Amino acid sequence: MSTAACCSTTAEEPAALPVVDTSSSGCCSAPEQAKENVEESTATCCGDQDDETEPVAESGCCAPAKPEPVEASGCCGPQAPREEQAEAAEVRTGLTLEDALAALGGVVPQATDPTPYAQVSWLQATETSLVGAKPWHTVADRGEGDVAFLPGYVFDADPIVDADPRTFLGWQPADGTAACCSATTSCCESATDAVEALGTDALFPTLLLGSPLGYRSEATASVEDPLLVADLVDRIVPAAIEAGIRSITAPWLHDNAYSEVLALALQAYGGDIAFHGENNVLDLQHDSYDAHLASLPSRKRRRVKQDQDRAADSGTRIERKDREELRPLIGRISELVTMNRQKYEGGEDEAHIGALLTALVDGGADIRAYLVHKDDVVVAASVMVRQGKRLFAKWAGFDYEALGERSGVYFEIGLDRPLRDAYDEGISTIEAGPGADEAKRLRGFRPRPIQSVILVADQALRPKVAELHAAYGQARREALGAGTEEEPATAIGRLKAKLLGNTAYEPIKPVQPEGGCCG
Repeated sequence: MSTAACCSTTAEEPAALPVVDTSSSGCCSAPEQAKENVEESTATCCGDQDDETEPVAESGCCAPAKPEPVEASGCCGPQAPREEQAEAAEVRTGLTLEDALAALGGVVPQATDPTPYAQVSWLQATETSLVGAKPWHTVADRGEGDVAFLPGYVFDADPIVDADPRTFLGWQPADGTAACCSATTSCCESATDAVEALGTDALFPTLLLGSPLGYRSEATASVEDPLLVADLVDRIVPAAIEAGIRSITAPWLHDNAYSEVLALALQAYGGDIAFHGENNVLDLQHDSYDAHLASLPSRKRRRVKQDQDRAADSGTRIERKDREELRPLIGRISELVTMNRQKYEGGEDEAHIGALLTALVDGGADIRAYLVHKDDVVVAASVMVRQGKRLFAKWAGFDYEALGERSGVYFEIGLDRPLRDAYDEGISTIEAGPGADEAKRLRGFRPRPIQSVILVADQALRPKVAELHAAYGQARREALGAGTEEEPATAIGRLKAKLLGNTAYEPIKPVQPEGGCCG
């Protein structure tokens, strides 16, 4: 028997004793391993032990031992009682939004600081504007107000390309429509044939977890407990497969604890995790926009000044409109954003954008738009949504025939003016999304990884799906300009990299031009 170090910082919790069936064989005929564990448990906390351990008085193997009270028996003084492990939540899945809200008490939980794309008005507009999207929402309730919510939608076949599970395997539709901020590479030509060879029955019906028009696979909760997300998945996967769903995707897992748990929980059921893209995020760390600008290297300041001068010389007028002021402009903004989508062959159309803009205004969201006027016509717009202390850049649209390709107004309405206003309003973070990476990182934005997960019900197909998914993720890395892989500096970083894939923390070099389908 080894020496037990008193209150050692390296000592682990003793292993739990095995449960022994005493009904037929007699408790004293327990397996030898159980006997060894019992012997180990009799060791006193401090000091060396003899090879022969004295039997525990009163307990024997056939009578329950009487443990000493924890609070009085610690070898190094009183010890706090061990916290009870939280019980698994009661989970309901396959819900309509109305039923989900009823289970949540009427509101989406907010403790985990959800994005605007998980809010009620946004989800309602998604359901009404996105053809073929059937709600499949999930609620976990642990009691005492501890609840979690994960939106989801089922598609029978051929959803928009951004919501199509085949997209995340490298497939591209014959009409050339591309997923938002897609990375078209040579891999995808052969991948399309390989994915179509799987057959639609292998992937449809499909369940997309998250907000398909918000590009977020996001769970929200009333308490900061990521394990509630695991409870959601524990019910979703078996229920979905039992209902005949052939694939489950979580396409846009942004960099936070809840997304990591969601990814790993799906992985435990046979899902595959791969790189999908990057979100450009800026934490506002200065007292003002001018102080922020002054903190940038002189080379970057010169570039920003050049962009601002180009916008000033473009012969345009720029203004900001907020909330209800936007209602009469929804049609024009939707038209401009659609023009951008069409230029980059994106899948989101004018009906989606108009419905979502209207829902945001109707729902009282803190929404703003920066509008560019030329000859009294609105020729460009960028739309931002504030949620708490975060500002999200959602849409940008341009009439390139009126403005030209390099007018500079994109930088002004998509980055510089929103950043200036964010400092004035005390906003803490701007999430600018993917696309136009060089312009964003020039201004101090930093990349945050986005992962995707796909799980197919047919276990025999999982190796092939994982192969295609990994190839698609790698192709996106290369098309975006993947940097040299860096080893995470901390132990927890290395653990996460091992679980999520060794390239989970690899930086991406910016190569996108001004504008782009996502901004």
